[in-house]
Amino acid sequence: MKKLLILSIIFLIFSCSSGNHTVIKVIDGNSFQLSNGVTVILTNVYKSDENIKILERYLRSNILLYDESNEEIKNFSSDQITAWVYNSNGDCVNNLLTGISEITKNKTPKIKKAKLEDNRTVVKFEQESGVLHIPVTINGVEMYFIFDTGAGLISISESVAFDLYKEEKLQDADFIGKGQFSDANGDITEGTIINLQSVIIGNRELVDVQACIIHGQNAPLLFGQSALQKFEKDSVDYSTKEIIFE
Repeated sequence: MKKLLILSIIFLIFSCSSGNHTVIKVIDGNSFQLSNGVTVILTNVYKSDENIKILERYLRSNILLYDESNEEIKNFSSDQITAWVYNSNGDCVNNLLTGISEITKNKTPKIKKAKLEDNRTVVKFEQESGVLHIPVTINGVEMYFIFDTGAGLISISESVAFDLYKEEKLQDADFIGKGQFSDANGDITEGTIINLQSVIIGNRELVDVQACIIHGQNAPLLFGQSALQKFEKDSVDYSTKEIIFE
Protein backbone atom coordinates (compact mmCIF):
# COMPACT_ATOMS: atom_id res chain seq x y z
CA MET A 1 0.00 0.00 0.00
CA LYS A 2 3.05 2.27 0.31
CA LYS A 3 2.82 4.00 -3.05
CA LEU A 4 -0.95 4.56 -2.80
CA LEU A 5 -0.63 5.79 0.77
CA ILE A 6 2.24 8.16 0.11
CA LEU A 7 0.72 9.50 -3.10
CA SER A 8 -2.64 10.13 -1.37
CA ILE A 9 -1.09 11.89 1.59
CA ILE A 10 1.43 13.85 -0.47
CA PHE A 11 -1.38 14.96 -2.78
CA LEU A 12 -3.29 16.28 0.23
CA ILE A 13 -0.18 18.01 1.53
CA PHE A 14 0.56 19.54 -1.88
CA SER A 15 -3.06 20.70 -2.15
CA CYS A 16 -3.53 22.10 1.34
CA SER A 17 -0.09 23.07 2.62
CA SER A 18 2.48 25.68 1.82
CA GLY A 19 5.23 23.08 2.42
CA ASN A 20 5.51 21.98 -1.19
CA HIS A 21 8.24 23.47 -3.34
CA THR A 22 9.09 23.84 -7.01
CA VAL A 23 12.56 23.33 -8.49
CA ILE A 24 13.60 25.86 -11.12
CA LYS A 25 17.21 24.80 -11.73
CA VAL A 26 19.50 21.85 -11.07
CA ILE A 27 22.85 23.35 -10.07
CA ASP A 28 25.02 20.25 -10.02
CA GLY A 29 24.88 16.59 -9.02
CA ASN A 30 23.83 17.21 -5.43
CA SER A 31 22.05 20.57 -5.34
CA PHE A 32 19.29 22.58 -6.95
CA GLN A 33 17.50 25.91 -6.61
CA LEU A 34 13.89 26.43 -5.54
CA SER A 35 11.51 29.00 -7.01
CA ASN A 36 11.99 31.12 -3.87
CA GLY A 37 15.75 31.33 -4.51
CA VAL A 38 16.81 28.90 -1.78
CA THR A 39 19.56 26.44 -2.70
CA VAL A 40 18.99 22.87 -1.49
CA ILE A 41 21.91 20.47 -0.98
CA LEU A 42 20.86 16.80 -0.83
CA THR A 43 21.95 15.02 2.35
CA ASN A 44 24.52 12.22 1.83
CA VAL A 45 24.78 12.89 -1.91
CA TYR A 46 28.06 13.79 -3.63
CA LYS A 47 28.51 15.85 -6.76
CA SER A 48 28.38 13.81 -9.96
CA ASP A 49 27.71 14.66 -13.58
CA GLU A 50 25.58 11.51 -13.89
CA ASN A 51 23.40 12.68 -10.97
CA ILE A 52 22.38 15.80 -12.88
CA LYS A 53 20.31 13.76 -15.34
CA ILE A 54 18.66 11.85 -12.51
CA LEU A 55 17.79 15.07 -10.67
CA GLU A 56 16.33 16.63 -13.80
CA ARG A 57 14.08 13.59 -14.26
CA TYR A 58 12.90 13.14 -10.67
CA LEU A 59 12.44 16.82 -9.74
CA ARG A 60 10.01 17.78 -12.48
CA SER A 61 7.03 18.11 -10.13
CA ASN A 62 6.53 19.58 -6.66
CA ILE A 63 8.71 18.22 -3.86
CA LEU A 64 8.74 17.93 -0.08
CA LEU A 65 11.81 18.67 2.05
CA TYR A 66 12.73 16.99 5.35
CA ASP A 67 15.52 17.69 7.82
CA GLU A 68 17.72 15.21 9.72
CA SER A 69 15.04 14.89 12.40
CA ASN A 70 12.51 13.76 9.80
CA GLU A 71 10.56 17.01 10.20
CA GLU A 72 9.14 18.71 7.13
CA ILE A 73 10.87 21.94 6.13
CA LYS A 74 8.34 24.65 5.28
CA ASN A 75 10.08 27.87 6.33
CA PHE A 76 13.63 28.94 5.57
CA SER A 77 16.02 30.89 7.80
CA SER A 78 18.85 30.70 5.27
CA ASP A 79 19.26 30.86 1.50
CA GLN A 80 21.03 27.49 1.57
CA ILE A 81 19.84 24.32 3.35
CA THR A 82 20.62 20.60 3.48
CA ALA A 83 17.64 18.25 3.18
CA TRP A 84 16.11 14.90 2.34
CA VAL A 85 14.00 15.34 -0.79
CA TYR A 86 10.83 13.48 -1.78
CA ASN A 87 9.04 13.93 -5.10
CA SER A 88 5.31 13.58 -5.77
CA ASN A 89 5.73 9.85 -6.56
CA GLY A 90 6.96 9.25 -3.02
CA ASP A 91 10.55 8.59 -4.14
CA CYS A 92 13.37 9.63 -1.84
CA VAL A 93 15.63 11.36 -4.36
CA ASN A 94 18.64 11.19 -2.00
CA ASN A 95 18.43 7.39 -1.95
CA LEU A 96 18.24 7.20 -5.73
CA LEU A 97 21.55 9.09 -5.93
CA THR A 98 23.61 7.51 -3.14
CA GLY A 99 24.13 4.08 -4.77
CA ILE A 100 22.17 0.86 -4.66
CA SER A 101 23.52 -0.19 -1.26
CA GLU A 102 21.90 2.93 0.23
CA ILE A 103 18.38 2.52 -1.16
CA THR A 104 16.15 1.74 1.80
CA LYS A 105 12.67 2.16 3.15
CA ASN A 106 13.93 3.45 6.52
CA LYS A 107 14.10 7.12 5.50
CA THR A 108 10.43 7.49 4.61
CA PRO A 109 8.90 10.59 6.28
CA LYS A 110 6.71 9.85 9.30
CA ILE A 111 3.39 11.04 7.92
CA LYS A 112 0.16 10.25 9.69
CA LYS A 113 -1.47 7.35 7.88
CA ALA A 114 -4.95 7.67 6.43
CA LYS A 115 -7.42 4.81 6.38
CA LEU A 116 -7.44 3.29 2.93
CA GLU A 117 -9.29 0.32 1.48
CA ASP A 118 -7.43 -2.99 1.30
CA ASN A 119 -5.62 -2.95 -2.01
CA ARG A 120 -3.16 -5.81 -1.75
CA THR A 121 -1.27 -7.18 -4.71
CA VAL A 122 -0.84 -10.95 -4.64
CA VAL A 123 1.65 -12.58 -6.99
CA LYS A 124 2.31 -16.30 -7.46
CA PHE A 125 5.95 -17.34 -7.42
CA GLU A 126 7.95 -20.29 -8.67
CA GLN A 127 10.72 -21.62 -6.44
CA GLU A 128 13.96 -23.11 -7.69
CA SER A 129 16.86 -23.97 -5.37
CA GLY A 130 15.45 -21.62 -2.75
CA VAL A 131 15.18 -18.71 -5.19
CA LEU A 132 11.77 -17.12 -5.81
CA HIS A 133 10.86 -16.16 -9.38
CA ILE A 134 7.93 -13.81 -10.08
CA PRO A 135 6.31 -12.55 -13.31
CA VAL A 136 6.85 -8.84 -13.98
CA THR A 137 5.88 -6.83 -17.05
CA ILE A 138 8.50 -4.26 -18.05
CA ASN A 139 7.35 -1.61 -20.55
CA GLY A 140 4.76 -4.05 -21.90
CA VAL A 141 7.00 -7.16 -22.02
CA GLU A 142 6.46 -9.93 -19.45
CA MET A 143 9.51 -11.71 -18.00
CA TYR A 144 10.44 -13.55 -14.81
CA PHE A 145 12.55 -11.84 -12.15
CA ILE A 146 14.24 -13.09 -9.01
CA PHE A 147 12.52 -11.59 -5.96
CA ASP A 148 15.53 -10.02 -4.23
CA THR A 149 14.96 -7.70 -1.27
CA GLY A 150 18.72 -7.18 -1.00
CA ALA A 151 19.05 -5.71 -4.50
CA GLY A 152 18.99 -1.91 -4.59
CA LEU A 153 17.60 -1.55 -8.10
CA ILE A 154 15.70 -3.62 -10.59
CA SER A 155 18.46 -5.23 -12.64
CA ILE A 156 18.38 -6.58 -16.18
CA SER A 157 21.01 -8.05 -18.48
CA GLU A 158 22.45 -6.45 -21.60
CA SER A 159 20.65 -8.97 -23.81
CA VAL A 160 17.26 -8.13 -22.28
CA ALA A 161 17.97 -4.41 -22.58
CA PHE A 162 18.98 -4.87 -26.22
CA ASP A 163 15.71 -6.69 -26.99
CA LEU A 164 13.68 -3.97 -25.29
CA TYR A 165 15.54 -1.28 -27.19
CA LYS A 166 15.16 -3.12 -30.49
CA GLU A 167 11.40 -3.38 -29.90
CA GLU A 168 11.33 0.33 -28.99
CA LYS A 169 10.31 -0.51 -25.43
CA LEU A 170 13.34 1.45 -24.26
CA GLN A 171 13.97 4.91 -25.67
CA ASP A 172 17.16 6.98 -25.80
CA ALA A 173 15.67 9.32 -23.20
CA ASP A 174 15.37 6.39 -20.74
CA PHE A 175 19.16 6.05 -20.44
CA ILE A 176 20.32 8.12 -17.47
CA GLY A 177 24.00 7.34 -16.93
CA LYS A 178 26.62 4.93 -15.63
CA GLY A 179 27.03 3.42 -12.19
CA GLN A 180 28.91 0.79 -10.22
CA PHE A 181 27.00 -1.92 -8.41
CA SER A 182 27.89 -4.50 -5.80
CA ASP A 183 26.73 -8.09 -6.41
CA ALA A 184 25.93 -10.80 -3.86
CA ASN A 185 29.62 -11.74 -3.65
CA GLY A 186 30.69 -8.17 -2.98
CA ASP A 187 32.23 -7.77 -6.43
CA ILE A 188 31.87 -4.39 -8.14
CA THR A 189 30.26 -4.44 -11.58
CA GLU A 190 29.76 -1.53 -13.95
CA GLY A 191 26.28 -0.92 -15.24
CA THR A 192 24.00 1.57 -16.95
CA ILE A 193 21.22 3.34 -15.04
CA ILE A 194 17.92 3.55 -16.90
CA ASN A 195 14.35 4.65 -16.28
CA LEU A 196 11.57 2.09 -16.74
CA GLN A 197 8.40 3.90 -17.72
CA SER A 198 6.13 1.03 -16.64
CA VAL A 199 6.62 -1.88 -14.23
CA ILE A 200 3.55 -4.06 -13.70
CA ILE A 201 3.44 -6.63 -10.93
CA GLY A 202 0.12 -8.35 -10.30
CA ASN A 203 -2.60 -5.72 -10.47
CA ARG A 204 -0.28 -2.80 -9.70
CA GLU A 205 1.53 -0.58 -12.16
CA LEU A 206 4.57 1.41 -11.05
CA VAL A 207 5.74 4.28 -13.24
CA ASP A 208 9.20 5.80 -13.71
CA VAL A 209 11.14 3.16 -11.78
CA GLN A 210 14.93 3.33 -11.76
CA ALA A 211 16.78 0.20 -12.91
CA CYS A 212 20.24 -0.85 -13.99
CA ILE A 213 21.61 -2.79 -16.94
CA ILE A 214 24.36 -5.07 -15.69
CA HIS A 215 27.11 -5.44 -18.27
CA GLY A 216 26.92 -9.13 -19.06
CA GLN A 217 24.71 -11.13 -21.39
CA ASN A 218 23.65 -13.63 -18.71
CA ALA A 219 23.22 -11.34 -15.72
CA PRO A 220 20.18 -12.38 -13.64
CA LEU A 221 16.98 -10.34 -13.65
CA LEU A 222 16.53 -8.97 -10.13
CA PHE A 223 13.39 -7.33 -8.74
CA GLY A 224 14.93 -4.98 -6.18
CA GLN A 225 14.24 -2.07 -3.85
CA SER A 226 13.70 0.61 -6.51
CA ALA A 227 10.34 -1.15 -7.06
CA LEU A 228 9.81 -2.73 -3.63
CA GLN A 229 10.13 0.63 -1.83
CA LYS A 230 6.94 1.70 -3.62
CA PHE A 231 5.05 -0.68 -1.31
CA GLU A 232 4.52 -0.38 2.43
CA LYS A 233 5.59 -4.00 2.99
CA ASP A 234 5.79 -7.41 1.38
CA SER A 235 5.47 -10.92 2.78
CA VAL A 236 5.97 -14.44 1.45
CA ASP A 237 3.45 -17.24 1.99
CA TYR A 238 5.26 -20.47 1.15
CA SER A 239 2.17 -22.59 1.76
CA THR A 240 0.30 -20.92 -1.13
CA LYS A 241 3.42 -19.92 -3.09
CA GLU A 242 2.35 -16.27 -3.04
CA ILE A 243 4.05 -12.94 -2.32
CA ILE A 244 1.74 -10.29 -0.89
CA PHE A 245 2.55 -6.64 -1.55
CA GLU A 246 0.74 -3.97 0.47
